[in-house]
Formats: sequence, C-alpha cells, structure tokens
Amino acid sequence: MEWKEFEENLRDTLEIEESVVLDRDELLENSEYWSSMHALLIMALAESEYDISISGEELRNSKTLNQLFELFQSKLT
Repeated sequence: MEWKEFEENLRDTLEIEESVVLDRDELLENSEYWSSMHALLIMALAESEYDISISGEELRNSKTLNQLFELFQSKLT
C-alpha cells in the first residue's frame, strides 16, 4: 500500500477535505481530526478496506499519521 492510497481512504473515512494538508509527522492528539470517534472509524477502515484488525492499544501507540500508516503496512505484510 502506498501513502497516497492510505491518505485518500483516511480523508474519505474522516471526511477531511482535499484542501487540508495532512502532515505525516503531526501528533494525532494535536490534530482537529483526531478523537475517540475518529479512532473507531480508523479501526472500521482497517477492517473494511484492508481486511486487517487493529487493536485500541496499537492505535494508541501510533502517535503520528506516519506511525499509523506504518501500522497498517505492517499488518498487510
């Protein structure tokens, strides 16, 4: 999976407009697009789009978008 595909799915899932720049190194906790509801949506995205399971602990350990992307990638290999 490439970053671009992940970013597109993330934008669709979290309803983030294209005009918003997603910084891969921004702390998720500092993002206006991150909350407990968004975390649940990310877990659903993992299941529905990628057929992988992500635990709450794994999600909590992902501090940035890049770490979240790497988590998804690690589950796909």
